[in-house]
Amino acid sequence: MEQEIAAAPGVPGVVVVVEQHGNHQLALVSGEVDMASVSALRMQLRDLIVDGSSHVLVDLSAVSFMDSAGLAALVATRKHARVLQGSFGLIAPSKQVGRLLSLTAMDKVFPCFDSLGEALAAGSEANV
Repeated sequence: MEQEIAAAPGVPGVVVVVEQHGNHQLALVSGEVDMASVSALRMQLRDLIVDGSSHVLVDLSAVSFMDSAGLAALVATRKHARVLQGSFGLIAPSKQVGRLLSLTAMDKVFPCFDSLGEALAAGSEANV
């Protein structure tokens, strides 16, 4: 299953493609995640959990920019997944996103993986 959601017309922003991998939903995120475009990401991630998938992975390798609004969307999704006894993890954060995670110490909060294979191999053992 793949779905693409773009930001509002004329707003450079984010594209989210969703894939099913076993009992995990993978959101492949690309573009810029900021205050102007974060609603598309927030809506897609929320819908994944509302639709019954409490095991969510987010691939951030193609994100060129993320600000605090994007970080807040990730925090909210992690919290929602955990409330439902699910899991949440990040895959291959881009250099810019990795720096944001490090500066905010969120790299200590989110399980981060180098690849989808590594995240799926870790499974729920690591509360991915």
